[in-house]
Amino acid sequence: MSSFEGQMAEYPTISIDRFDRENLKARAYFLSHCHKDHMKGLRAPTLKRRLECSLKVYLYCSPVTKELLLTSPKYRFWEKRIISIEIETPTQISLVDEASGEREEIVVTLLPAGHCPGSVMFLFQGNNGTVLYTGDFRLAKGEAARMELLHSGGRVKDIQSVYLDTTFCDPRFYQIPSRGECLSGILELVQSWITRSPYHVVWLNCKAAYGYEYLFTNLSEELGVQIHVDKLDMFRNMPDILHHLTTDRSTQIHACRHPKAEEYFHWNKLPCGITSKTGIPLHIVSIKPSTMWFGERTRKTNVIVRTGESSYRACFSFHSSYSEIKDFLSYICPVNAYPNVIPLGTTKDKVIEILQPLCRSSQSTEPKYKPLGKLKRARTIHVDSEEEDELFDDPLPVPLRHKVPYQLILHPEVFSMTTISQNQPEKLRQSTGCFKTESTQNSLLTNFIDCEESNSESEEELENPSSVQEDLGPATLPQQKADVDVPQWEVFFKRKDDTTDEEPTTLSCGKHIPEKNRSLNFSTHSDSQSSSDFEIPSTPEAELPKREHLQYLYEKLATGENIIVERKKCSFLDI
Repeated sequence: MSSFEGQMAEYPTISIDRFDRENLKARAYFLSHCHKDHMKGLRAPTLKRRLECSLKVYLYCSPVTKELLLTSPKYRFWEKRIISIEIETPTQISLVDEASGEREEIVVTLLPAGHCPGSVMFLFQGNNGTVLYTGDFRLAKGEAARMELLHSGGRVKDIQSVYLDTTFCDPRFYQIPSRGECLSGILELVQSWITRSPYHVVWLNCKAAYGYEYLFTNLSEELGVQIHVDKLDMFRNMPDILHHLTTDRSTQIHACRHPKAEEYFHWNKLPCGITSKTGIPLHIVSIKPSTMWFGERTRKTNVIVRTGESSYRACFSFHSSYSEIKDFLSYICPVNAYPNVIPLGTTKDKVIEILQPLCRSSQSTEPKYKPLGKLKRARTIHVDSEEEDELFDDPLPVPLRHKVPYQLILHPEVFSMTTISQNQPEKLRQSTGCFKTESTQNSLLTNFIDCEESNSESEEELENPSSVQEDLGPATLPQQKADVDVPQWEVFFKRKDDTTDEEPTTLSCGKHIPEKNRSLNFSTHSDSQSSSDFEIPSTPEAELPKREHLQYLYEKLATGENIIVERKKCSFLDI
């Protein structure tokens, strides 16, 4: 049931799928399809009087919706005020204030919504940006990518806001079988029943007289049997649908309606009251297409479920599933998204909580980095993704948004802050130093990875210049087995300008390092493996660490031995 109030923040002078209250002042009206919850106030006396006093107010919709609407005498007064717009045809509309003469130009494009015959989405473009109103829609994953008019120059248009059908924006409805799968299940059941004898009849217990045409036409075409309905007036100008429907009650498939249809079925009668001409009782089964019932099951069920001796439930949805909604929204990636429907059992805030992480408004335009000391995250810890993880509870599938995969390669730049943006103040870039190393026996048994949270791939490329990547090759992690060969660290640190002179290994304060349980204090230097982006000034009266100090540290790390850390006053940095 739609909860949309009719007006969009970007274009408040138009009203969509709501025609009462403040919408009575609109300069133009739009109707996405002919379901009653989208037609509130459309035939009210107040709106009728508004039309009588105005010359430039029109209702815009698809050609099929226009035909369906005008078949009802209650809406016949709109006949001269309805303008149909062809699907996928950008059309310019002038919004005129008849009192002041103020004029606003917008371009509207109708896109197929896949909800019911004539249903469309409205794409508005004007001075206040591009806005998409979906109405009710059912789009399979990937369908948005095939809509040419959602794109410009090979990319998705920059959409400011989406007013979205969120009927099943609930994890309970994560996956809904496609219409093709549902149709196959229903077709198999109907065929197996009506082929038993001419007295075996199926009643399609549809809750609405309009919207199931996809089901009717496909069943009729596959089985060669017309579907009995109460009226054909609304389809008189739609031969593709009309051919598959009939008012002849003698057919074996019925979709007729009656205020007490359920009671009729319990009496083993059809709502239309038909009986066999020979007096032989009819054998009737009912099939009730629905989605909500299936979503409330505690476990996965088949497309068709028997609910009684002669009654069945068939999964059939007019609305996109939870995963389809997220796929659609993550693809077009608008700045904002607003729900048009509040699912049963939830709240508007919960729905917005689901939609918000897929919008650009929740993604900062500036890079976000965690403070010094938290740049590394243990691989054994679950991914800390504030934007996505809360959206899926186990055992739901992983989020659809693609991130750069974690790698089992540890780059040398992990030992220093190379991820600071080049746009940061000079003082900030100079104030970063070595992080404190924690020595444990299992320190080498945990895979650490670079923190990869970034706003976009393009920004990540800007922050990792190719020159840095070329200079710093990856160093593979040590193996966890004890008998692994120790890497040739002498070769690793060897440079062309190295001399063969050997010096005793000493601390920065001048003391010799004992052969056992040596202590080590060191700082970053331009000649070490730290990033060249950071030059840490030396502390007065302190000596720079020698290459042998670093070599000793890496040998200890590679073999898994403990490193005993001592704090000394002569050191200028604590490790």
